[in-house]
Amino acid sequence: MILFGLLIYKTTGHLSLSGFVRQIIAIGKNAQFLRDAEREYLARIRHFTKIEILELKEDKSKNPKEIMKKEGKKIKNALKGRQYIVLDIGAPALSTMAFTNMLKETSDIVFGIGGPNGLDEEIIKGAQKRISLSRMTFTHQIARILLLEQIYRAYSIINNMKYHK
Repeated sequence: MILFGLLIYKTTGHLSLSGFVRQIIAIGKNAQFLRDAEREYLARIRHFTKIEILELKEDKSKNPKEIMKKEGKKIKNALKGRQYIVLDIGAPALSTMAFTNMLKETSDIVFGIGGPNGLDEEIIKGAQKRISLSRMTFTHQIARILLLEQIYRAYSIINNMKYHK
């Protein structure tokens, strides 16, 4: 499972946070049973920042490499030339505090999640940086929930809320 984040223009943060998450770009829709968790975390995160999920249509080709190539083009179009960070299982793992610090030190992050086949090699090679949330492998749907949870946890830490303890 490979995720990617995009670094965008600098703006002022929300609630003592210098960087903030604006968007998650995801290939495919989340399963219905995960939508409740998704809505819950989005609502919690929105207390700190504006955030939305942009769902790009999953490609239905038979060949996994062809699927990744087509989905890579969709992602590239959504990037519009912006720089990004790839999160992938083979990259150095980030602790929650390292992830929190990344949010604090980076302005306007847009995260994206590849489809069930992962990301096209061109997207990976074009990344400014590669990081990992875990050494475990997750479905792209579960990865979306984990990413939302870590974003919320980071904002809780930054704002000295009890959730993270």
